[in-house]
Amino acid sequence: MTISAQEQQEVAKIANDYFLKELGSQEEADLAMGKLAKLVQDKGAKLVHLGNVLFLVLVRGKGIVEIHTMGNEPNPMDLVKDFVDLANYLKNIKTKVVYTYSEDNKFSRIAKLTGLPIRQEKKVINGKEVNVYILEF
Repeated sequence: MTISAQEQQEVAKIANDYFLKELGSQEEADLAMGKLAKLVQDKGAKLVHLGNVLFLVLVRGKGIVEIHTMGNEPNPMDLVKDFVDLANYLKNIKTKVVYTYSEDNKFSRIAKLTGLPIRQEKKVINGKEVNVYILEF
């Protein structure tokens, strides 16, 4: 499936703006964009564009995916809708388990607002304690 030039530009802008905000310089953002471009060439990695957000979907096993969010929805309820749409998309392609993790706790409110049966656990990943959010279909 090919995407339009306009869609490609929108995806690139969302990712660049996100990396610029997170990393603080265009040089660092460009490096991150290069890494992201290389990553999504892998069969097990996809970018899903919903609203003003990109979801990096990484296949971690049969029916198991890890997701990471890039972008910014000015209205939190738009982000809730994006997550519900993503969950429906992943369920339709036979995903069994979806998880993400974050050092902070800000996703827990969004998770509750989705109405999806997302459970939260504390785990240590790369030496840091993080909140892991798990959705099973």
